[in-house]
Amino acid sequence: MRKPVLLALSMAFLVSAQSALAAGDAGNFGTPIKSGVSVSFPDSSATFQPTPEALELLADARNAAIIYISGRTSTLRPSAADEALALRRALSARSYLVARGVSPLKIMVNFASAADFVADNSTAEGRRENQRVDIEVVYIPTY
Repeated sequence: MRKPVLLALSMAFLVSAQSALAAGDAGNFGTPIKSGVSVSFPDSSATFQPTPEALELLADARNAAIIYISGRTSTLRPSAADEALALRRALSARSYLVARGVSPLKIMVNFASAADFVADNSTAEGRRENQRVDIEVVYIPTY
């Protein structure tokens, strides 16, 4: 499964490099600029409903070099069902981006259950914050 991941990553950077070459900017790449946002999900839901903050971050996602999406659950013990839910959440965010013109070759998807908690998992609000996708958008400026 690593080959498709590496291929997608390679293709995303190739597209950026080709765009730069077409613009006459060969070799004039700046430091990558990263932005991130988390979007929470209700219990057992995989419907991606971006917040206003997420909408703002994702508005220009078509121009990103690469986008990382990580799906999460609030379960304390990993199970096949929870891992499938975490994956569905990540794929839901991916579908949202692709429907808005982002190349699927620029999107890397990851998922995990019972991991990477950002809030107290013993409260309802904490579990809601842990039931999320994290999206990191990386731009590579050209000069």
